[in-house]
Amino acid sequence: MRALSGLRSLVICLAVPLAMACTDRVPAPHAGVAVRGLALMTAFRDSLPANSGNALRCTSCHLDNGTRPSAMSWQGTASRYPRYRARPGYEETLARRVNECIARSLAGRMLPEDGQDMRDMLAYLETLRALPRPAPVDSVKLVGVAARGEGGYAGQCARCHGANGAGMTVAPAVWGRDSYAIGAGMSRQFTLATFLRHNMPFDSAGVLTPQVAADIAAFVLSQPRQDHPGKERDWPKGDPPGDVAYATTAAAAAGKPLPPDRPLLPRRVSPDSLLSRR
Repeated sequence: MRALSGLRSLVICLAVPLAMACTDRVPAPHAGVAVRGLALMTAFRDSLPANSGNALRCTSCHLDNGTRPSAMSWQGTASRYPRYRARPGYEETLARRVNECIARSLAGRMLPEDGQDMRDMLAYLETLRALPRPAPVDSVKLVGVAARGEGGYAGQCARCHGANGAGMTVAPAVWGRDSYAIGAGMSRQFTLATFLRHNMPFDSAGVLTPQVAADIAAFVLSQPRQDHPGKERDWPKGDPPGDVAYATTAAAAAGKPLPPDRPLLPRRVSPDSLLSRR
C-alpha cells in the first residue's frame, strides 16, 4: 500500500507540471485566432464543408482579403457593430452579420455564434477595426437589359466565369448551384452592377461603362440560383430597396410593387435562419 501511495504521488507530481506546460502552449478556450479566421474566409468550403452550400468563399466578393476599397471592404467594419439593419429589422451583432453572409452569399448553414470558427473569423475582422472606412464608390442605379447583357457577359466575363456561369479554376460561379443564393446582396441589381462597374473584369477593372455593367448584372441575375428560405420576412417594416430580387410579406401588405419571379433552385443545406430573432 505504501508503494502504491508513493507511485500515485509521483504520477501527480509529473502530471501537474505537464498539464500546466500544455496549457501554456494552447490558446485560451474560445480566443479568436485571426490567422485561422482569414484562412476560413479564403477557403470556406474546404475548411467547413458541413456549413458550405456552394463553391464560393467570403473573399469571392470581399476582394483582397476584404481590403479592396471598391469591393465591400471589411476595413473599419468591426467598429460599426452592433447596429440596426433594415433587412432583418433589428440590431445585429457582427457575428450575426457574418452568419447572414454565410446563409445567403455562401448559401450555407449558420455557425454557432459563440463557437471557435466564428470567433476566429471575428478576430480577423478585428485586425481591420482601426482602419478607416473607404469612401463609397459611385453606385450604378440603372435598369439593365438582360438581352444586351448576355453579349456583354460573353465578351467580358465568360473567359473566367465560364459560358454557363458555373465558374472556372480562376473565378467563381456567378449563377447556378455553386453561386450565391437569391437572398444575398449580390442578387440585387444595383449592388451587382456597382460591383461589376468598379471591380470587373478582374484583370482590367474599370473598363465597363455603367450601362454595360447594369446590362450584364441583369443577365446574370436572370439565371437560376439557390433559394433562401425565409426571405419573405426580410425588411419587416415594408421598406425594401427598389432592386430587391424577391417579394416580401411586409411590402406586399403595404401595397408596394413586387418584383417579378426569378428562377430558383432547391437549397442544398438549411441556413437555420429560423433561429433568428424575428
